[in-house]
Amino acid sequence: MHTTIVRNGTYYDGTGAPGRIADVLIQNQRVQGVFDKAPEIEGAREIDASGKWVTPGFLDIHTHYDAEIEVMPGLEESIRHGTTTVVMGNCSISAALGKDEDIVDLFCRVENIPAQVLTEWIKDKISWNNLAEYYEHLESLPMGPNVSSFIGHSNIRIAAMGLERSFKQPKANKTELKAMQNILAEAMDAGYLGMSIDMLPFHRWAGIFTPEYKGASVPSQQAAVGEYKKLANVLRKYNRVLQATPNALDKMSGIHLLSMSSGIFRKPLKTTVVAAMDLKSDENIYKLVLALSSLGKKFLNADMRFQALSMPFLNYGEGPITPLFEEFPSMVHVLGSTREERHEAFGDPKFRSWFTEDWNHKTTSVFPRLLKEMTVTGAPDNQLVGHTFQDLADKKGVDGLEYLMDLIREYDTDLKWKCIAANHREEQRIQLLANDHTIPGFNDSGAHNVNMAFHDGALQTLRQAQNHPDQLPIEKAIYRLTSLPAEWLGLDAGSIKPGDRADLVVLDPKKLSTNLHDEPIEDYHPSLKGACRFVKRSDGVINHVFINGKEAFSETDGFAADLGQNAFGRLLRSQHN
Repeated sequence: MHTTIVRNGTYYDGTGAPGRIADVLIQNQRVQGVFDKAPEIEGAREIDASGKWVTPGFLDIHTHYDAEIEVMPGLEESIRHGTTTVVMGNCSISAALGKDEDIVDLFCRVENIPAQVLTEWIKDKISWNNLAEYYEHLESLPMGPNVSSFIGHSNIRIAAMGLERSFKQPKANKTELKAMQNILAEAMDAGYLGMSIDMLPFHRWAGIFTPEYKGASVPSQQAAVGEYKKLANVLRKYNRVLQATPNALDKMSGIHLLSMSSGIFRKPLKTTVVAAMDLKSDENIYKLVLALSSLGKKFLNADMRFQALSMPFLNYGEGPITPLFEEFPSMVHVLGSTREERHEAFGDPKFRSWFTEDWNHKTTSVFPRLLKEMTVTGAPDNQLVGHTFQDLADKKGVDGLEYLMDLIREYDTDLKWKCIAANHREEQRIQLLANDHTIPGFNDSGAHNVNMAFHDGALQTLRQAQNHPDQLPIEKAIYRLTSLPAEWLGLDAGSIKPGDRADLVVLDPKKLSTNLHDEPIEDYHPSLKGACRFVKRSDGVINHVFINGKEAFSETDGFAADLGQNAFGRLLRSQHN
């Protein structure tokens, strides 16, 4: 029996109670006691946490690790930041249901992992035949953090309608709807958290194995609203959760979600919404979002919570390869084409005219399309680095957009650039993080691997809480990162009271202001076969991470030697009935 005593730290139990100096005793994977002064125990390991915070492990409620967990089950890039529980199956896509080739096509463009790598991970590796067996499969993996999941609506739609109809028929017939309801009920019986849907047309099918649908919005986005509502009623019956990505171009999608969440003459449906709320292209939209949630709660008895990102929405592009360009109809097929095909497209006057038309559209957009704020971070011509596209064009005396297209044509993915698309104002960011109608989230860990990295979202929230204690006290921030999402989603996680599972973090609050970084770094994990992904670092902030009472990470020793080989975390099924 391993015994660990964490002494003299400022202990936060995750319930929102103020911190206090205490000793925490860990035995048998559990928090066995919390003491003003714990007794001496022979053979116990002792950790001096003086000046440190002792908190529950953090929850990352929006990840896309569904493919990655198959080959990198330790999920080290989340654990190093204090995350001990992750939620997969978001944005309507999951690995739980469907053919291997379809799963590759669902995830390839979203995760932005090279097709040959993702194919090697998934093709001919599907050993499960149904939703319950997928959960049994997850339980067999040597998972680093605890894992839970939604079931993806795109997967359900393909299974019930077939691939062709799932793309081409918005209105499912009665037989297909009944099949979807049965599949969803099966997932709820197996303990899934709920279902995820995607109304956003910018999440697209890769078309590696079915090129006839390359660039098409994923099947969930093709569905009629009535289909969402019928499936939402299944979730309501089971008291589960709807995760939704609304259509940023159609404000009615938010109204539809509110109506699904409404609890008038019925139980409200827990609905968590993933959307950029403080847009550069519309700096007042966050007010509408908060008003919608507040009024929905007050007058419709709705239970809708938007996920709040804790840092600027910093996006990177590799020439034309960026999720921001998914907004442009002209780029739908170009993004999935070869380097030679992209070179030809950006040299074609008709395509350039189409791209220019997309760039200059006047509707609300996540992508602000400001050349003066798009900075070159890498290029074969090093003299470009550090300058914005607008500055470079001005120096040459040419049109900025024409110059951008010329550079993309010349350098393709060798041209690296970045811009902040949303969440750019700290005052609004902390307001959103603290609001009663939001939950910290939207980290997208495991998604858009060469375009963004927000794995350290929980620590970034704590840093801002330190800076704005009047708006977000530390104990409230910790509650909103731990017990709140756990209770709301129905997970056995998020607190470290006596008797709780010992998912616990020791961190240095003084380092929050100095050792967190806005910029990601490049990582070349062997499983990526030479490909790159963006990750974050928070060296010195996290001192210890315990998962189920086992130390998974420490500042001095790094990751446990058997992390990713033996299970630390476990599968968490929904506790909602």
